[in-house]
Amino acid sequence: MSYHEPVLVEEIIEGLHVESGKRYIDATFGGGGHTKKMLEKGATVLGVDTDPDAVREAEQLKDKDFRIIQGNFRNIENIARAHNFYPVDGILFDLGVSSHQLDAKERGFSYRYEDAPLDLRLNQMEGASASNLLNHATEKELIYIFEKFGEEESGRHIAYALCNARQIKPIETTGDIYRVIEEKVGKGRVKEVASRIFQALRIAVNDELRVLHEGLTGAEAILKPGGRLAVMSFHSLEDRIVKQFFADAKRWKIETKKPMIPSEHEREINRRSRSAKLRIAIKL
Repeated sequence: MSYHEPVLVEEIIEGLHVESGKRYIDATFGGGGHTKKMLEKGATVLGVDTDPDAVREAEQLKDKDFRIIQGNFRNIENIARAHNFYPVDGILFDLGVSSHQLDAKERGFSYRYEDAPLDLRLNQMEGASASNLLNHATEKELIYIFEKFGEEESGRHIAYALCNARQIKPIETTGDIYRVIEEKVGKGRVKEVASRIFQALRIAVNDELRVLHEGLTGAEAILKPGGRLAVMSFHSLEDRIVKQFFADAKRWKIETKKPMIPSEHEREINRRSRSAKLRIAIKL
């Protein structure tokens, strides 16, 4: 099984105008699918990922025109400057969770494994886990997380149910939270609601929306004039941030008036690509 199946690879390579001799940053290396295509084109690539598992995967990629740095892309400007890798011709942000993260039981990203620890951190060496958050946040804080980050209409009721459940037994596994959600919304809706609740917790635990704001600002600072920034998002909150960031016509020329989405064929062979939206802009 591959570490991760990359999405919209050809569209990203074309949209970034990847060419031999130019420099690019893959700010979310993941399994390296996009980076490998860039290297095939003769580009020089700096890979960045906060996940130690992804960095270990990247270290197997032996190429003189590639190096990997473990770090959070919120610090992309500092990382690029520290490694004298700026200004650059293009930058990619692939904001999706990797297949490896979803499939690794110990990471707790999926409710498929009911006895998995409820972690959800992109880097397990940093910050507090989702179970820690669930057991210590106030009911009001949980309502905000579920309604704001998960856009879940049942967020208030689920927060109330979780607060009651944790008084009896701490919420420690994916199964613990899944059973509370199922009891509240029923078997017919539990999977779709659980998906949004897990998304909300992941965003909160990793501070993902603030990280995205900071990463986009840092990327702009190290792009050459005429350099291209490609951002692939997987839910509406991220896409809205990217759209608003590119909206300043004095700073950006938008290449994608509407976001690019995977073809029907790609969606069929890689179901995790279904919600992907790609926006590309040129720095003026």
